[in-house]
Amino acid sequence: MNSSQRYEKTSPVTRRRGRSRAAGLLALVGLPALGLGELAMHVHFSERAPDFDAWREVKAPLAAMKQPGDLVVVAPAWADPAARRALGDELMPLRDAARPDESRYAAAVEISALGQRAEELAGFREEARQEHGGFVLRRLVNPSPARVAYDFVDHVAPASADVRVTDPPAACRWNPRARIAAGGLGGHPTFPAERFECPGGPFFNVGVTVIADEEFRPRRCIWSHPPRDGEIVTRFRDVPLGSVIRGHAGMYWIIERERRGAPVTLSVRVNGETVGEATHADGDGWAAFEFPLADHAGAARAEVEFAVKSADYTHRHYCFEADTR
Repeated sequence: MNSSQRYEKTSPVTRRRGRSRAAGLLALVGLPALGLGELAMHVHFSERAPDFDAWREVKAPLAAMKQPGDLVVVAPAWADPAARRALGDELMPLRDAARPDESRYAAAVEISALGQRAEELAGFREEARQEHGGFVLRRLVNPSPARVAYDFVDHVAPASADVRVTDPPAACRWNPRARIAAGGLGGHPTFPAERFECPGGPFFNVGVTVIADEEFRPRRCIWSHPPRDGEIVTRFRDVPLGSVIRGHAGMYWIIERERRGAPVTLSVRVNGETVGEATHADGDGWAAFEFPLADHAGAARAEVEFAVKSADYTHRHYCFEADTR
């Protein structure tokens, strides 16, 4: 007797009981599997980066929490470009996105996604907190913000500054309508339309640009490629001084990571006197420097020079920022 014949001789009651037992076994196995599937999907979506629409949804609550002068910081840092695209320059202006550090800000709003926190705000005190979808907004207060008396990056223009090279001696001409030049992927940073142009070619100029540092984070700074010989010197006039001159310097990321260029030295002079030198070697990253001003501290008006040089000028994509505080 074959299987078809055996099935045909089975009673309807027996067949119904068999189907019922099969359905019960399926439920017993299927329900836990369904639960595990739901858990896996929950984990997947909770760990997935927010899409652009999600960032737009946080724009209104961010604008309500943010106060004038507040910094906006995104955690994790790799999500910063997506946030800036969605939130716009009004909430995340370039000078903040490409800041040298967080020391001058009295407060910051942290946008946290995926449960991440911004390490650079670790010393800030939480004042307010809100949750919106997959985001947590925190307004954080800096317990001791720096008081900046003069930001040199903001004054790279003929009204406040001039530029020269020393060997052979020559003045660098201010061009307010220079051709904007960008190196593209793997090339040099953008040379701005307003810059001092020095002899020797397009790389030898002084102007405000944004580099990507070794960690590929944006940094707004003063481009100052050292010349073949001597120094390139940017002089600022009538500077109100604090107690120190503080700043950072670095190389464009693709150069910094090669680890094969000559060190670059930045000398800072106040009224002709050298108050400090900072030497940058490939691999130092976005490195800080600070020079006490001693007898010059608190002067209402002073002349400050930043002189850049290197034993080998080849591919020295050097950029610095500084202030007095």
